[in-house]
Amino acid sequence: MTLVKKLKFVYPLVLLFPLLSATSLHSDWAANRLLGVWESEEKSLRIEMFAEDGHYAGRMVWFHCTLGQSLMCSYLDTENPNPRLTNRPLIGLKVVEKISYQGPNTWGSGKIYDPNSGHTYDAGIRLISPNTVIVRGYWKFKWLGKSMVFNRMGSGLPSL
Repeated sequence: MTLVKKLKFVYPLVLLFPLLSATSLHSDWAANRLLGVWESEEKSLRIEMFAEDGHYAGRMVWFHCTLGQSLMCSYLDTENPNPRLTNRPLIGLKVVEKISYQGPNTWGSGKIYDPNSGHTYDAGIRLISPNTVIVRGYWKFKWLGKSMVFNRMGSGLPSL
């Protein structure tokens, strides 16, 4: 194969590489819009979303406590069906796990844990505006579940 023929083969690949890289960067930025601290519409719960092992997860960082904020750290995961886990503090508890980016404004195939009942449900998240998401926890079928609205706290979208 002559050098000209080799270059004709390599040239399209050289042009394609920047396009693939740009698409990957855009996809990462779009998926990372979920990162940050989110507060429930009722202003009773805050969840911090973070990247973990190629997925997204969320931990409880604050919740409304009728006895005062200083006692919030003393609340435990008492409803957990596993007796070994009932002594875990609710603050810092991972309640969203293995959510993956599935396309424009949608994350799914994850799990959400409800510490009030001790049950774990399938979960999906939909971004409806840059600073508002709908989180859906469901059992087997999406129509057998509950949705909650969360608003982003802080300065808005995460930076790159």
